[in-house]
Amino acid sequence: MEKTINAKDNETIKKLTIVKISSLIKDGNISNCKELILKNKGIEECEELYQMKNLCKIDLSQNKIKDLSMIEMNLNLYHIVLQENLIDNINYLNNINNLIFLNLSNNKIKLIDNICQLKNLKTLILAYNEIEKVPNLSNLQSLETLILKNNNIEVFTKPAKEMPNLKKISLSFNKIRQFCFGSHFSNLQELRLNSNKLITIDKDIIYMASLKQLYLQNNYIMESDFLNYINELKNIKSIVISDNPFFKNMNIELLNKFIQKSRNLITINSVPIPRDKKFVTFPFNASHNFSSTENYGSSNTNKKDNNRNLKTQNFFKVKKDNFHKKSKKNNYKNIKQ
Repeated sequence: MEKTINAKDNETIKKLTIVKISSLIKDGNISNCKELILKNKGIEECEELYQMKNLCKIDLSQNKIKDLSMIEMNLNLYHIVLQENLIDNINYLNNINNLIFLNLSNNKIKLIDNICQLKNLKTLILAYNEIEKVPNLSNLQSLETLILKNNNIEVFTKPAKEMPNLKKISLSFNKIRQFCFGSHFSNLQELRLNSNKLITIDKDIIYMASLKQLYLQNNYIMESDFLNYINELKNIKSIVISDNPFFKNMNIELLNKFIQKSRNLITINSVPIPRDKKFVTFPFNASHNFSSTENYGSSNTNKKDNNRNLKTQNFFKVKKDNFHKKSKKNNYKNIKQ
């Protein structure tokens, strides 16, 4: 009989440093357990995990776990959630070949080179860590979603080959000066590069033909020439380009010229484009700090997207009524954005 161990089902579980899993079920038989959920219990170690050969899903979020050694023998795991712990490396995952979903957000991870071994991985969430460099990820051919927001990333290595299944990349709130746009991301639909240190947008963005959503706000982009490249993207529906230096010289005529050349663009800076593709008055004001609405399970409100100063002056910001405010508090189920 398959079993699920969930802390919610056992009110006697309070705060435990070391948890003996067999004590959590009546017969003590954990060999058939498929799922283990123990959130916010002060856990540093889980005994007997090595006995749980059939374990498929594990969620030990909000604990005090320092490494992944305790799960290295659970080779049937395909879903791991260990966000908000004290993990500083991603060792011990190499043999878990069935892994599809991995969420290690809000830890202390700096290096992620070993992640390239997980060839079946579809979703990788490493937001709110201390990562400085992203290696060549082209071995992750199954990857669909890559979330690396709120790190210290300066270098995002260009993939050595195309990543055909990758649909979403989030690199918001990092230190990236140059991004490797190009055909290796030909099926990418959503790209978030807001709040970085980008100065230019490379022409190779035109090869990202499937792109639908593009977030570039709060960077150092100086020239508006890249808007011509954006207009070559047939599927682009939404762009956010506010709070960049080139907006200082942008006026209603330039904006309308850009919009009229676009094919399927629906919103710019979250403002719906008029049917005639012509704004009568400029649809922006300087009253709000535009940021994305992503939330990946971080309850740490001291992270940099809450206290980061604007790098440029507030040029043509989106109206408050049209903007969805960002929330980063205790939303552990929302992984859609």
